[in-house]
Amino acid sequence: MIDMSLDLYIKSQKPVQKRGTGVYVRKDGATMELKTLAEVVAFFPDADVSRIQEIIYETDEVWHENITHNMVKMAHHVPIGKLTLFDYLWEPGEHGFDKVSEVYTQGISTGVSYLKNHKEELLPFEPPVDPETGKRWGNYDLLVSFCTSLFKCLSELDLSEAYEIVSSV
Repeated sequence: MIDMSLDLYIKSQKPVQKRGTGVYVRKDGATMELKTLAEVVAFFPDADVSRIQEIIYETDEVWHENITHNMVKMAHHVPIGKLTLFDYLWEPGEHGFDKVSEVYTQGISTGVSYLKNHKEELLPFEPPVDPETGKRWGNYDLLVSFCTSLFKCLSELDLSEAYEIVSSV
C-alpha cells in the first residue's frame, strides 16, 4: 500500500506559540507530533528520552493535522452543498477557500454533522484491511476526529483576522 497523505494547515499572520517534542509518530493513517515526554515514553517505552525536551516554539500554524489519502473515497461521499468534504479538505483553494471564512467553517460543520449522522452509509468506504499488517490504514473514526478537530479550531478563531487555509498533498 502506498503511503500518501494530506497535510491541512490553518495559518495565522501573527506568530503562534506551540509546545512539542519534535518526535512524530504515524498511527492509524495519521502523523502527529508527541507534545509531552510522557507521550514519547508511552509510544516508545524503551527509548532513551534524555535528549528529548518539551519545547515552546513559534510558528504560523494555528492548526495542522495529517490524514491518509485512503480517506478520499469516504470524503467524496460526504455532501456539502454542491461540493463534498473532499473539496473542502483536499482542494480548498480550487473552490475559493484560500482564507478561513464563515462559509468555510459552516461547510466543515455540515461535513462533521453528515459524518456523524450517516456512519453506516459511510463505513463501506473505509479503506480495506492491509493484508500485511491486518490493520486498516485509516478509518471512519479517523476522518471524524480530523474534521471535528478542524471545526473546533475554526469555530474558535476571530474572523476579523485573516487565516490562510493550506492543503498540501
